[in-house]
Amino acid sequence: MKPNKDIFRIIPFLYVIIGPIWIIGTDYLISISNFSDEKAILMDKFKGLLFVILTAVLLFVLIKNLRDTKQIEEEKEKLSLLIDAMPDFVLFKDGEGKLLQINKFGSELFELEGIDYKGKTDKEMAEYTDFYHDALIYCIGTDEEAWKEGKISRCEETIPLRDGSDKFFDAFKVPIFNTDGSRKGLVVIGRDITSLKEAESKLRQSEKMSALGELAAGIVHEIRNPLAIIQGYMQMSQAKKINLDEHMDILMDEINRINRIVNELLMIAKPADIVLTNQNINAIVRDVVQLFSMEATQQSKRLNMIDLEQFDTDCNEYKLKQVFINILKNALEAISTDGEVNITIYEKNENYLAIKFEDNGCGMEEADLHNMGDPFYSLKENGIGLGMTVSYSIIEAHKGSIHITSEVNVGTSVEILLPKSKSIPVEKVC
Repeated sequence: MKPNKDIFRIIPFLYVIIGPIWIIGTDYLISISNFSDEKAILMDKFKGLLFVILTAVLLFVLIKNLRDTKQIEEEKEKLSLLIDAMPDFVLFKDGEGKLLQINKFGSELFELEGIDYKGKTDKEMAEYTDFYHDALIYCIGTDEEAWKEGKISRCEETIPLRDGSDKFFDAFKVPIFNTDGSRKGLVVIGRDITSLKEAESKLRQSEKMSALGELAAGIVHEIRNPLAIIQGYMQMSQAKKINLDEHMDILMDEINRINRIVNELLMIAKPADIVLTNQNINAIVRDVVQLFSMEATQQSKRLNMIDLEQFDTDCNEYKLKQVFINILKNALEAISTDGEVNITIYEKNENYLAIKFEDNGCGMEEADLHNMGDPFYSLKENGIGLGMTVSYSIIEAHKGSIHITSEVNVGTSVEILLPKSKSIPVEKVC
């Protein structure tokens, strides 16, 4: 049972009042009674015994409550020591937002040491500190949000420090309600995640530098080869071993190769804004298929386009054609004579259409599949390794996605998802 502090004031008061009344009252009753001397002596002893019993009961209640109160105070002291030892800020508020307790970490953080905060709201506490005035006022709003949600809420909070740096906290707010639904209290716990944020920042920076190093190595490798060829021809020309005019085509090819690498790198590093217009995706894909149809026929390879449905999409026709050309070219290079590539257009779901390129070519290993799209990663002997990187970038700019599956000696499937146009769809072409 919870000890009642009022008992410590009531019991002595009752004892002082009841004691004299009992003694005087019982003496008076015995004196006016017609008891014999023997009975009067017996009654006097009996009323003394009752008074002793009453005194013992009152003392027992007093001592028991005193012991319970002492135990509670000891437990509260242990709990306070535990809360103060926590490396997080912890505070308790009542249903009106008044501070009940704040641990040592929180007091030091908000510079509230030595200030009588109990019973004060954040607004009142803000008057004690100019530097943390805005931070304490901000807490009023986030507390109210936690009350309205009616459940444990979590947010990341930034606390400025006087040295110009910031501390980051993963803050939990736990609203507590009475049985009638009224507000009872609010518990706020803030875990200091400053070190974690700094470690994440360093990790991201390290990853950026690593990616930059890999990209730089790839650029050097890809550009060094054509430069070496150009340098070789120039040196032989200077040594009068060759006539440079006779090899101009080779030099121009290598220069164009360098230019192509640079242009594709620029598209990845700094993509230009893409202007989207409403287009029929079937017509765009059919144009690309038609572009490769003659080459496929000459190589005894088949291109099969299957229009399951007609779709419009908001897109940049030139950019999408660049993607489809790259994928279809890869598919034709992967299949042998009498191989085929099926291009199917269909509805993926109510929001997206799909264009799937399926070939029955050599396929890819699982490891190669995971690296697809990485800059300068190519399975072709003379490939630059930027085609799929650019394709991913273009489709992402169209709010779409690319999904590739492959199996060695079975074939590869490339599925491109694009958002369907919100405008009225075109009629199906029979």
